[in-house]
Amino acid sequence: MNPRIIEKLALWRQSPLTFVTEAIGAVPSEQQVEALTAIPKTKRLTIRSGHGTGKDCVASWIILWFMTTRAYPKVVCTAPTARQLADILWSEISKWLRQSILASEFILQKDKMFHKDAPKEWWCRAVSPSVRASKDEQAETLAGFHGDHLLIIADESSGIPDPVFIPLEGAMTQEDNKVMLIGNMTKNQGYFYDSHFHAEIKKDWKKLHWDSRNSTNVAADYPIYMATKYGEESNVFRIRVAGEPPLDAENTLIPLAWALQCIGNETLDNPEEPLYLGVDVARYGEDKSIILPRKGLQIMPWEEFQGMNTIDLAGHVVKTFNDLRAEGAGIDEIGVGGGVVDWLHKRPEGRRIFHGISTSTSSSDRNKYDRLRDELWVGMREKCMKMQYSFPAATKQEEEMSNELANELAQPTYEFNSLGGFVIESKRKMKIRGVASPNIADALGLTEYFYNIAYNLWRTPMVKKKKESVQPMPSRFTQPGGRRKSKRWMAA
Repeated sequence: MNPRIIEKLALWRQSPLTFVTEAIGAVPSEQQVEALTAIPKTKRLTIRSGHGTGKDCVASWIILWFMTTRAYPKVVCTAPTARQLADILWSEISKWLRQSILASEFILQKDKMFHKDAPKEWWCRAVSPSVRASKDEQAETLAGFHGDHLLIIADESSGIPDPVFIPLEGAMTQEDNKVMLIGNMTKNQGYFYDSHFHAEIKKDWKKLHWDSRNSTNVAADYPIYMATKYGEESNVFRIRVAGEPPLDAENTLIPLAWALQCIGNETLDNPEEPLYLGVDVARYGEDKSIILPRKGLQIMPWEEFQGMNTIDLAGHVVKTFNDLRAEGAGIDEIGVGGGVVDWLHKRPEGRRIFHGISTSTSSSDRNKYDRLRDELWVGMREKCMKMQYSFPAATKQEEEMSNELANELAQPTYEFNSLGGFVIESKRKMKIRGVASPNIADALGLTEYFYNIAYNLWRTPMVKKKKESVQPMPSRFTQPGGRRKSKRWMAA
C-alpha cells in the first residue's frame, strides 16, 4: 500500500472526526463531535438522546470509520426490529457511503456491507431479535460474534429485549472491541437505562446525553411545539426532547414504550377481516376530527380535518368509506358528533353501516371500567402492552403519524371508581393541565368498540359483494398481513 495512504489511515484511526470531515465531507454538530471524540478512547459508549440530534447519522459515520481504518473488521448492528435497521441506520450508511471517497471500496446490500476484496472477512451485518422469541432465542442475536476488531452498534437500545445484551460482555474480550448504545430512553429500566443510571454498571460506560434543545440539527420550533402540546413535565417531552428517561407515575395508563413498540409491528390477521372506520369529531377550534381506518389489528393511515362543519365532515366519512371499500364505521356521537351521525343515518342502510357511539354510557362491567370510554382505553392499553397493534410505518410520513398516535396514547392518567373500576382522565382535565386532546387515540378507541364483533357484524353479509368487486383497494391504504380466521364475541 502507498505509504501516504498508510499514514492517512493511521491518522484517521486516531481521529474519527478527521475521517468524517476528510473522507465523508460532513460537518458534525457539537454533540456529534462528542461521540466521534469519545469512541477511539473507550470500549463502551452509550448515548441517550432527544429526537433529531443526528444519533443514527453519527452511528453510520462511526461504522464507516471502523470499517475503513481496520483490516478485516467485523461490525454488528442491531435494533428492536429489522425495519428500524433498514429504514433508519442502513439508510444513513447508504447516504454517507455514496458521497464519500470510499464508495468504490465497499458493497452495500440489504442487510450487509462488505469490502469488495474480502466479503467473508471484512463486513458489517444487520441482525435483529424477534420480540416473540424466547429469552434464550433472543440471547442468540449477538452470540458468536468475536474478532480482533469488533464493533457492535445497538440502535434504539431501549426497545431491544434485555436478553439480547447477555452475550455482549463476552464479546468485549479483545483490545479493539467496542460497543455503542444509542437511542431515545423510552424506559426507566433495562440494559440501556442501567448504562446511564445504575450505580455500579454506569462506571464502565462513557455516557453522553444529547438534549434536542442544544442540537443545531433540530429546528428551534420543535421543542417549543412539543412543550406547548404535551407540557415540559410530560414523559413525551422528557423522552423526545430532553433525552431523559420517563418518570412513569403509577397512574400512567399506557407507558410510551408500549405504544412505540407497535409502530411497524407485524401482525397475523385474517385477510377477510372487515375494514372499518373510527371517527372522532372535534369539539373545539384547535382540535382536529379524525377518520381512522382499521382492519383487525392493523391500523391504517388516517385523515385529519380542522375547522370543518358536520355536513362536510360526514361527506368525507362517506368518501373515505367508499374509497377504502370499508364495511362499517363507528362515530363519536357526543356533542357536535351527533350531527354527523344524523346526516349519515339518512343514507341507504346508514343505520346498519354507520354506528353512533356515546362513550359516556355505562361500561360492560363497572367493577372493571367506570364508563364505555374507560373500557375502550383499557382495551388499547392491553393491546399496546402485548404489542398486538400494527401502527403504519411504510413511509417516513406514516412513521411520524404513528409517533404522534403513540404520544397521545401515553398522555392520559387513570384512577378508580368506588367499585374499583378504571376511570381514565377526561379530555377536559387533560386540557386543564395543558395537554392537547388525544383525538387520534380516541378515534382508535372507537374502533376498539367493534374489534370483538366486527367479523360477525359486517363481514358475513358483505363477503359475496366484496368478492364480486373488481376495483383494487388504493395502494396507499393497503397493508400486508392475515390473522387466522375466527369469530370473536364482545369480551367483558
